[in-house]
Amino acid sequence: IRAAEPAPKIEETARRLYKAHADSVLTVRATVALTMSAGDSPSQSRDQTVEEFGTVVTADGLVVVVASSIDPATAADGRTVNMRGNQVKLSVTSEVKEARFIMPDGSEIPAVVVFKDRDLNLAYLRPEAGVEEAKDAKFVPISLDSVQKLGVLDEVVVLSRLDKAMGRTASVECDAVRAVLEKPRAYYSIHISTTGLPVFGNTGHFAGFLTTRFGSAGDNGGISMSPVVLPAAEVVKSIEQAKTKQAPTAKPAEAKK
Repeated sequence: IRAAEPAPKIEETARRLYKAHADSVLTVRATVALTMSAGDSPSQSRDQTVEEFGTVVTADGLVVVVASSIDPATAADGRTVNMRGNQVKLSVTSEVKEARFIMPDGSEIPAVVVFKDRDLNLAYLRPEAGVEEAKDAKFVPISLDSVQKLGVLDEVVVLSRLDKAMGRTASVECDAVRAVLEKPRAYYSIHISTTGLPVFGNTGHFAGFLTTRFGSAGDNGGISMSPVVLPAAEVVKSIEQAKTKQAPTAKPAEAKK
């Protein structure tokens, strides 16, 4: 009987993935209009600019991000929190006013949200239709041809980027699954807490996407946020839905009178 071939060393897999897909992780900058009120308190409105990581999933520029990172209403609207000893309900609306992909070479491409999967806390963006900046852009998608299911202590590879101060340089880390959650939905827990990143198994196959799980912080109200890995099978189903959504056609300029 021939012995089964040993699994490749995680460092070898990491190097291979880094070489092929380092540019699959982009920075997404978004300006978000946020309006929030708690109970009977007057609503407050403000704009905020965020930078989050996103993962390229198609060669034509479909990028997946954590929905709550650019749309806070996904996590907060309708939740009950404790304020000065009273339980109050939050009313939150948010809208992405402007978004840009910051490409690996530092160039920027205007982008637009095309689909939100609120159940999975995922959002998808594409380059704005017809923009000059996207004509020669090269998007490097992760491979979704095969997926890998993970178990406790399975080794994983996570592709990422450093922050702006470090030149947004592509990076890679090795980690391991420390727990598998079954309810209310299947998730993996690893030590890396940065969201918006792709996770791969020791075979190099796509294993999941780092996102945020929201829950109740206890009897006193509040919202708990935990970084988790959404299994690849769920992510791929969501991506298939998003692939059908195109960026809206740019409106023609009004004719000069």
